[in-house]
Amino acid sequence: MQSDHLDRFYRTTLAALSPIIDTLRLMCGAIRHAFNRSSLAELEEVERLRDNLTLDIDEFFNKVEQLQQDKINKGNLRLIQLAGVLTHLEHIGAEISNMAGPVQRKIREAVMISDQDFYHLNDLFTRVKGLLRGLADLFHAENQPLKRYLFNEANNLIEGCFQRETEHETRMTQSFGQPHAFAIYLAILEQQKRILQHLIDIIGIVDKRFESRD
Repeated sequence: MQSDHLDRFYRTTLAALSPIIDTLRLMCGAIRHAFNRSSLAELEEVERLRDNLTLDIDEFFNKVEQLQQDKINKGNLRLIQLAGVLTHLEHIGAEISNMAGPVQRKIREAVMISDQDFYHLNDLFTRVKGLLRGLADLFHAENQPLKRYLFNEANNLIEGCFQRETEHETRMTQSFGQPHAFAIYLAILEQQKRILQHLIDIIGIVDKRFESRD
């Protein structure tokens, strides 16, 4: 009976995480606008959203920790899964927030990003926001094809980031180019890779068949 209760708690809590995902998507949108529009105000919005995110996640953590303190729930898989999901969502928020550093540098130093890199980063922002929305859908209902799609798409995007990094290393050694622009682009790319890895890890938590390949 206790196991059934925690199974229901697990499912209802996952579904209740949709506002957390919405905040993460808003943070992605704000950092993207800051990057595209050279807007320091949008960077302030990212931090405001990050503060709200932390408070919301802490509320869920408190509920899980309260249940874990009960001896009968010690080592319960569902509670461990929820704690893992919340931790990775928290990390995603931190990675988005960390993009503020290179974006702020782009704005303050008036650095011009190449058209190719500008397009690639915007495409990544769009795709990551889409994957987060898919994750919210997954939290509401068991959907094996969606899990497979999110897992494969995130891995493909990470692989694409590695390929772009290799291309940039070659370009940086063959031309003087704009080292500041390269550094900013690669820093944001690194944060995007980490976000995608956390998303993959979340899928692995809710379904062991889709664990990280690392």
